[in-house]
Amino acid sequence: MPGLGLDPMGSGLGPFGGPGLITIKGVVPIGMSEVAVIFDRYPKFKNDGAFDDAGDANNYLIVPVDPTELLPPDDKVFIPQGKFVPTHGTDVVLAKLDTVDEKQIILTTDCALEKWVDYVVTVLYVKGDEGEVYAGPTEFQFRALTPSKKTEVTKSGLLIAQDPFIDVANQFAALDESGTPALQGWQLEQSQAFKKAGGLASTRKRIARRMFAGRGRYLVYGNNYGVDFRIGGLVRPGDLQRLENAISGQILQEPYVRSCVVSARITGSNMIDIEARVDVRVYGITSIRQVVAIP
Repeated sequence: MPGLGLDPMGSGLGPFGGPGLITIKGVVPIGMSEVAVIFDRYPKFKNDGAFDDAGDANNYLIVPVDPTELLPPDDKVFIPQGKFVPTHGTDVVLAKLDTVDEKQIILTTDCALEKWVDYVVTVLYVKGDEGEVYAGPTEFQFRALTPSKKTEVTKSGLLIAQDPFIDVANQFAALDESGTPALQGWQLEQSQAFKKAGGLASTRKRIARRMFAGRGRYLVYGNNYGVDFRIGGLVRPGDLQRLENAISGQILQEPYVRSCVVSARITGSNMIDIEARVDVRVYGITSIRQVVAIP
């Protein structure tokens, strides 16, 4: 996801800025699992393994704030109005430079931040691109993004009268033998039988898109279309299995898919090899394979 554009908090210095110094202007959540850290100067981003490099995810901590208070004399639990207790923590798994504004570092967490929960971002060791010393502040608090009812209504409106066979993203239209557009969403097979959605080729395209489309990229297909799993987050035991399960769950939503088996393995060349063997009604078993570089 891109950041907030050029200089979203102005082009001036940060609260502790000055000659030879680099400071942070603010921290803004830009997604359910992404946070933008906005500097007043260009941070050092060389991925050279140095402890003060802005690309080192270990330089950032994101901790949920527990608002629970214990009231005397019997330590009665009290939660202030408008505050919410988090149910789990989160870790920063990736820090990357924004593609538009290189004064922004985009942090990616290993799971979605909980709506309505407050978080504190702690920045440990960062240096400017020209050797500027980090002057703080070191902690910033923000509230995770909370989808509004209006957003949900807008998404639901996109689902009205959708035909799951029509390949919208590829602008599919069946053609007759002369190349003239024929019946939309249908194709005449060699067996002289009509099949929806362009036959096996279009089915394979739809499956491949489900495997690698991020959540929210194709809202015309619904809120839950795509795999909300980042390849850069494959750092804990069971992550590969969770990725396989997420992809399999998406493929099974396609029409005419009877079953599927997904395998994902990390190769020695810092790549992940993902293959789905899918049993499609009428056409039988087909295989879709993709090799993705791990950032």
